[in-house]
Amino acid sequence: MIGQAGRPRLFLNGKFYSGATNGVSRVADRLIRELDRLAVAGEAPAAWDMRLLLPRARNWAPPFAAIVPVPQWRGHSQAWEQFGLPIAARGGVLASFANLAPGFHGNKLTMVHDVQFRLSPESYPAKLRWGYRLLVPRGARSSRTVLTVSDYARDSLATFGVARAEATRVIHNGADHILETTADRVVLERHRLISGGYALMFGSVAAYKNAAVVFAAFARAELAGVQLVVIGPSRATLEAAQLTPPANTIFVGGIDDAGLRALYEQAHCLLYPSRTEGFGLPPVEAMMCGCPVIAAPAGAIPEVCRDAVIYAGVDDAQEWALAVLALREPGLRAAKIAGGQARARAFSWAAAGTKLASVLTDLIGG
Repeated sequence: MIGQAGRPRLFLNGKFYSGATNGVSRVADRLIRELDRLAVAGEAPAAWDMRLLLPRARNWAPPFAAIVPVPQWRGHSQAWEQFGLPIAARGGVLASFANLAPGFHGNKLTMVHDVQFRLSPESYPAKLRWGYRLLVPRGARSSRTVLTVSDYARDSLATFGVARAEATRVIHNGADHILETTADRVVLERHRLISGGYALMFGSVAAYKNAAVVFAAFARAELAGVQLVVIGPSRATLEAAQLTPPANTIFVGGIDDAGLRALYEQAHCLLYPSRTEGFGLPPVEAMMCGCPVIAAPAGAIPEVCRDAVIYAGVDDAQEWALAVLALREPGLRAAKIAGGQARARAFSWAAAGTKLASVLTDLIGG
């Protein structure tokens, strides 16, 4: 447990730095950055010997001031995470923030973001689905503390036997990263998007993301004057998954935070039809940027967004169409923008980092 100069040793699982960035890896990265920031500021993590165990090559980890990177041979592999990591992290507390952790290290904290692999198994390839069903509960049940991102996610973990509710702590995601970069309007100019003239949606072939209800809504005549803009997959990818985007849908592909902020700020609204979400980061990002949100009242969305968004039925295309049109009314639009910005301010990475440091203090002290 004792590291450099008698300090408690904290090992951070950095395997996720070898893969593409996604919602889970973004959260894991930001939490590690917050521990580093708090250490520099002289808060509790300053007293810890923090080591980031990460892949030796091909990683996108940022530089740190207080956390020491320790590159690992084959640190990108699942075999390393399950068998090499517990050896490398012996003698200290191990913290993993990207769903997976080794079962053979008992002195650890593990963050599990959701149980979509159980709630919507058809959304995952069989190999990934069964791998998660085996490894996620194994890592979580052998952890001293489990973290997750909402009360809904905590209840889901308990329902499916992934982690005990009494051993699980909730740390909400932050969303203020979207304000750290200046909006870049190039994506709007490239696709000739008119401010306020389009609705925005993150595309996905995953069944639980429920893109079909939005596509059905935008196939209706009453939305002929509103452009649908899809971030992420192409038309061909969506059609291969038996989804049918309307003919005039615009596909902008992958977008960085600068482009995403510009899209949020100029959109008529963000559409978020998911059937289940452990947290739901895009609605909070959108609200932070002054973009009204229409969402399905499912998963953690009511917990996170409360009454700051407009809700539409999970399978009711007409409700989605009517909600889009309702946001043309200036009073309602202004109220949802103001309410959304107020609600979004509750979700900062600084608050998440402070709560994480408190949880780790209890764990390391124990």
